[in-house]
Amino acid sequence: MKDQKLQQLIETLKKQAVESGEETSRRIIEEAKREAETIVSRAKATAAGILEQAEREAENRMRQLQSSMEIAASQFVTNLKRIIEDRFLVLPLKKGIRSALEQTEFLRELIRIAVTEFARSRGGSEWLVAVPPDQREKLEDFVTDLARAEAGGESPTRVSLSSEGVPFGFLLSPADGKVRLDFTDEAFLALFLRYLAPRFRKLFKDIQLGNTGTK
Repeated sequence: MKDQKLQQLIETLKKQAVESGEETSRRIIEEAKREAETIVSRAKATAAGILEQAEREAENRMRQLQSSMEIAASQFVTNLKRIIEDRFLVLPLKKGIRSALEQTEFLRELIRIAVTEFARSRGGSEWLVAVPPDQREKLEDFVTDLARAEAGGESPTRVSLSSEGVPFGFLLSPADGKVRLDFTDEAFLALFLRYLAPRFRKLFKDIQLGNTGTK
């Protein structure tokens, strides 16, 4: 009888131990599952955050790249227009002006008109004309005759020549030096460009790069 009770006790203890072990195992497994789910959830959240941040950075870099490309394209078009204007307007115009001002006869006529009109408007009896060094000798007799003509055949009017660094054209000023009229190639070029450049630029104002897909 005692053996039977002992055996029942042993069986009961075994059963309790097994049930306790199974319960513990279930709790461990459930806890492990919860922890795994938590880890997976955090990992997904972290991955989503990393992906979202990467997408934002990619978008920012794409916008920066697009902005840089647009700026570069705008600068390219601006430089292209400047080169076109320089090659097809400024350089030919400068060449034509210098070619005309290298001709002594043309230079004489300009000086005659300038001195005559300037003398009439300002009065005075002494004028200084700065010309290119290679033109000075060619114009000596001319300015002497011009001075006499301005004086009505007498000689109180004086027109003097100098060659103070004028490459093309001439500079005209009265003896007091308060005013100077600029008839050099650069002055003529600036004058012509003031009127021609805006009209020339209208021809190219609509130049744009073709569709680059950056819009």
